[in-house]
Amino acid sequence: MHMEKEFVGDRRSEYRHSICMDARVITPKTSFWAVATNISGSGLEIQCPATVNPKTKLMIALQLQEEFVFHCTVIWTLGDFIDGRWVYRVGVKTEIIAFKNTSAASKKEKAELVQKILPQIKAKGSNIGLAGSASA
Repeated sequence: MHMEKEFVGDRRSEYRHSICMDARVITPKTSFWAVATNISGSGLEIQCPATVNPKTKLMIALQLQEEFVFHCTVIWTLGDFIDGRWVYRVGVKTEIIAFKNTSAASKKEKAELVQKILPQIKAKGSNIGLAGSASA
């Protein structure tokens, strides 16, 4: 009997949209600028100048027509040595996206909100600053 091998691909449950946008990262100990490189309702990937340990709770703020704050948990981190400096890629799982006086918490609400703000993100992404170089 011939058994086909089941494809075990990407474990993400939603499509990730490639973006390039400044983001403010706030951890329990510090805050710094990063570049958000992809987004879905379930999470974000950022590129930043500092490593952040898995399981760390953090907030990632995207300033669009209004501020959207993603309350997240770090799932993975990967360091790359690029152009003579360390750059860290960090993948986070989004629990809540807060904005105005409300929030998106369910999988459906978060996915719908990301779809709604994608045009703003894409428009703003072409004007990113020097994220990752400043630390506060």
